Amino acid sequence: MRFIHKPNGVFRTSAAVTAIAASALVAGVASAQDFSGSIGVSTENVGKGLGKSGGDPSLSASAELSHGDFYAGLSASSVDIAQGADTEFVTTIGYSPRVGAYSFDLSAMHKTLSGSASGYDNQFMEYQADMSRNLGPVGLRLRVNYSPDGSGPTKEAWWLEAQAGVALGSRTRATVALGERITDGGADYVAWNLGMKRKLTDAFALDVRWYDTDSHALGERYDGRLVGALSVAF
Repeated sequence: MRFIHKPNGVFRTSAAVTAIAASALVAGVASAQDFSGSIGVSTENVGKGLGKSGGDPSLSASAELSHGDFYAGLSASSVDIAQGADTEFVTTIGYSPRVGAYSFDLSAMHKTLSGSASGYDNQFMEYQADMSRNLGPVGLRLRVNYSPDGSGPTKEAWWLEAQAGVALGSRTRATVALGERITDGGADYVAWNLGMKRKLTDAFALDVRWYDTDSHALGERYDGRLVGALSVAF
């Protein structure tokens, strides 16, 4: 596996800070045993409304350590995008406080698209902020995701998303989301999804969801698709 380092000094500094902070947080909370993780399989890997595994099933795994409102995580999932990339690795550090009726989740993510062709720009940073609150039985979430320099030819990129969800019993939740992608050097589009997630047991969960965009002419990744995902938490 060959990593392509960007000449952008801001990127190198951000990646280094993220790695150092994640290592420090993991070391600091390891003794507290606040550990969680999951493994899963889905009929397709979908991110920001687009297919990421070429229409094939995708495997994923994640692990997280937390201490109070702080957390650090690692995840990997199989993909089929970006000049031959076959795996996406993500290192995350975050802070998720609650202020009155609002919950926040502020995170920095370093992403690597492993298996990309030599010379492809396969590492990048994303910074994400979520704000959530409940209004009666409805849960609302606003998300802002920003990358100063994305993979490949994509430069600055934004993902803005609003989501609403409602519980359908003690183990089932229905959600709907609408998002917009705005990029410099990439495609702009609007995407949405709606579906349900059901806890089959305390550990196993099944999610069935329809994804679509307003830009089918841009290729198969932008077409509508029904995706099922089974996960087990530990």
